[in-house]
Amino acid sequence: MVPNLDLILAALLYGSFIACVLLVVAFVILITLLLAFSFSTFSIVFLDLYSVYSLLSRYVGSIEANLELGFLLLLCSLMRYAISAAMASKPSVDRLVSQLRVKAQRAMNRVDASLLVHTRRL
Repeated sequence: MVPNLDLILAALLYGSFIACVLLVVAFVILITLLLAFSFSTFSIVFLDLYSVYSLLSRYVGSIEANLELGFLLLLCSLMRYAISAAMASKPSVDRLVSQLRVKAQRAMNRVDASLLVHTRRL
């Protein structure tokens, strides 16, 4: 039997745990550096391409303006159809409101009549 075997095993487990933590930290640092390097490389390449191809950059600006104009035209046409639909449904909404008004007046007349009957009894 080996003396102090439990202490040796505890030291081995403790050392393994520390080594594992250090490996995870090193792996996270390496991944972070790789992502930062990739991001900076792609941003430099994109900026260089944008400045080198000025003709392309003019087209990009033109395409952006055309997309914005198309979006606004689509929005205007949708608003025209929405306003037409609202104006077409206005008579039905007015009819619904007048029916509700008549029902509310009938209900108020019933309440007034019941209050008059109730006050006459007192």
